[in-house]
Amino acid sequence: MQTVHKIVISVLLSLIIGVTLIGCDSVSESRGDFLDAPKFELDLFEYNNDLDSSTLRFPNDLAGQPVIINFWYPSCPPCREEIDILESTYKEYKEDGLVIIGIQSLVLDSVEDGKQFVHEYGITYPVGADIGSNIQISYKVIGFPTTYFVNRDHEIIRKWSGLLDNEQLQGFVIEILE
Repeated sequence: MQTVHKIVISVLLSLIIGVTLIGCDSVSESRGDFLDAPKFELDLFEYNNDLDSSTLRFPNDLAGQPVIINFWYPSCPPCREEIDILESTYKEYKEDGLVIIGIQSLVLDSVEDGKQFVHEYGITYPVGADIGSNIQISYKVIGFPTTYFVNRDHEIIRKWSGLLDNEQLQGFVIEILE
């Protein structure tokens, strides 16, 4: 029995380390043939971003707006590291129509952990938890953080897996604002 318990713990630790390391490796994919961003509904933690709704219906609620979709979870070190630049970018470009959507994965953390994280970091863009992981599955997210850059026609023009720095983020924002 003790051997089985050790095996289970080893497998879980390997999974946790693997998910964290995937998030530390940055990969950018830009496509010439843009794909429509999958539709989803997301219950938001708080009413924010002037949406006047507790549920975000993408893309219907954001017609004609460029969107950054960021998949994260609170105990992910690279996710925590990039939050400040996402928030400052949102504040800088929201008057240009840019919307950032934070989608919390429930891999290792609870919805309450996510709400506390949003409050702690003062995040003002729309954030909600992907209960059931349906959004994560439709976007084929396997590492964290993963960020999608969606143009005004709601086509995915870039996917970034791993930590973004400010210079990269600013360049990608310019692409979707065009």
